[in-house]
Amino acid sequence: MSHDEYLAMRRFPGLDGLRAIAATIVVFFHFAGPKWTWLSGWVGVYVFFVLSGFLITTLLLREQDRTGRISLGDFYLRRVFRILPPYLVILGGIIAFVLLRGEFLARDFPHALKYYLSFLNEFFPASGGNGSDNFFSGSWTLGIEEKFYLVWPFLLVAIGIGAARRKVALVLAAMIVLLALVPLTTNGWLLDATPSIYRSSIHYFILLSGCLLAIVLHHRRSFAVLRPLTHPVAGLMIVAAFLVLHTNLDSLWNETRQNLLLLVAYAGATMLLLVVLVSPGPARWLLATRPMRFVGERSYSLYLLQGPVHFAVIQAVPSLGQNRLVSAVTVFVVALAIADLIHRWVEQPMIATGKRLIAWRHARKNAKAAQPTVAEEPRVEAAVG
Repeated sequence: MSHDEYLAMRRFPGLDGLRAIAATIVVFFHFAGPKWTWLSGWVGVYVFFVLSGFLITTLLLREQDRTGRISLGDFYLRRVFRILPPYLVILGGIIAFVLLRGEFLARDFPHALKYYLSFLNEFFPASGGNGSDNFFSGSWTLGIEEKFYLVWPFLLVAIGIGAARRKVALVLAAMIVLLALVPLTTNGWLLDATPSIYRSSIHYFILLSGCLLAIVLHHRRSFAVLRPLTHPVAGLMIVAAFLVLHTNLDSLWNETRQNLLLLVAYAGATMLLLVVLVSPGPARWLLATRPMRFVGERSYSLYLLQGPVHFAVIQAVPSLGQNRLVSAVTVFVVALAIADLIHRWVEQPMIATGKRLIAWRHARKNAKAAQPTVAEEPRVEAAVG
């Protein structure tokens, strides 16, 4: 694939399939039981992190090339209308559910909402005050990503147009600092075979790995370094290596206890996998098929719904709890069906509303710029604070 072909792509359909796989293995990790640990489903969230960093940075860099600037207002409007509506609908549905069951206080929602409504999700304990799940603890990833969305665009604007070397240098420096902070922010997490504390700077390191890939692919000279990896033969080798690492990650995590090294290696492997999935080849074709794209486009809501759906399914059909694989499949199907409704009735309409609002802002700005200026008498006005 040439650099011009890459820049001409307006959508990366193979990445929808990767979202689908990431969301699916997370569901199976939580509910399918120990026989499915080889799926290493717990790292599905890190796939989402690399994807987020890559896609957000690619969109910002292309806007900068197209318009000569990055509009922070447009960026935040797009994020608000993309992230908040499904998030609030699902959170509101959970609150209504626990209120009807008389469990609002028992599940510690008065305390939890302070975190969930301010996107400080990762700082709330994984269970309610009485040790019971409040069905939304998995949203800790949203807290991580929202803070990334808040800061990263400002840094790109500060760097300025072009300046590929400065962008790469900034990302690498930030990644090194974040790695140095890991032992100070994990409270012994690196010594734990099954991580339970999600307040580590390693998450931002993994997000920045996606940003770094986007910068490298965006600029012609650095793209040339990775261009051999866009060949289908190279792509098959990368996919095979990624699958070997991924399916053995859980055992390596427990046996070697080199947790930090493994996460850094996994982030690097995911970066290479993204190169393959944006390039022509069998892997992109497979992950861009309609079923994969269907699940991938609904993966955000699917991820948030898994907890409450599992509880509701087991309550409705207690016998499902006896077979964890059947339980996981049922949760996946039911959560996907609800996610589809949210996608059609909430996500798509609100994204379209955000686009119309951005278009209205641009039209208004252009109309003001087109108005002829009229000379006015000089005047002095009171300063407004």
